[in-house]
Amino acid sequence: MSPEILTTWSWSLKRVQTTGSARSMALINEKIQISHTVYYSVQVPEQKGPRPLLIVLHGFGQVARQFITVFEPLAKKGILVAAPQGAHQFYTHLKKGQVGFSWLTRYERDQSVVDFVGYMEQFYTLLQERFEVDSQRVFMLGFSQGVSMAYRTWAHSSLPVRGVIACGGDLPPDIVEKLEGLPPIQILLVHGRQDENVPPEKAQEALEHLKARGLKPELFDFEGGHVVPSRVLPKVEGLILGT
Repeated sequence: MSPEILTTWSWSLKRVQTTGSARSMALINEKIQISHTVYYSVQVPEQKGPRPLLIVLHGFGQVARQFITVFEPLAKKGILVAAPQGAHQFYTHLKKGQVGFSWLTRYERDQSVVDFVGYMEQFYTLLQERFEVDSQRVFMLGFSQGVSMAYRTWAHSSLPVRGVIACGGDLPPDIVEKLEGLPPIQILLVHGRQDENVPPEKAQEALEHLKARGLKPELFDFEGGHVVPSRVLPKVEGLILGT
């Protein structure tokens, strides 16, 4: 059964003058919360007992059940891998009927972050109830647009995040402003030297901001573009399992 989240829709209030008439009409723009169904995929290791958890957040236009396949080697090592799907769907290719998902846009971004945090907290509770989760080893991995959401989970949610793996994304300004008050965690930056979507300079900027706040991030750069490279998975495994 898919969890339901509360999504906020917003309006504002203004008065519109009708053309050729002295009368005016009230245009009411407000917001309400609705129940919204979301989807997710989970790779469950064969190993029993409390399992370390890696929540992976896909990029713009991707689909959770496809994105999660990248991390199959980690599940085989005993890591519970969970991929929530962005709550916002759209056609990535209208004629072909291809659908993708995203986390937010510039529109009412702060409200979208609040909704997202509620989603992640409910999702984590579901994972705890259905699977044996080691709460001392909870990690977030984001790719592209998912990177900013991984950082925001660390910054704004009640999840006991122990580390963030940021693949092909940047450090959002709202997180830079909050860095001094955040608990220290392990951070791995993963970036392709030929990434044309998010320039490699963004990884360097994130590295400098994080170090300036007393954190100890590590940069894994590689020959390649805007992808999660398979060769970084052993590094992610070591980070999560402490090996």
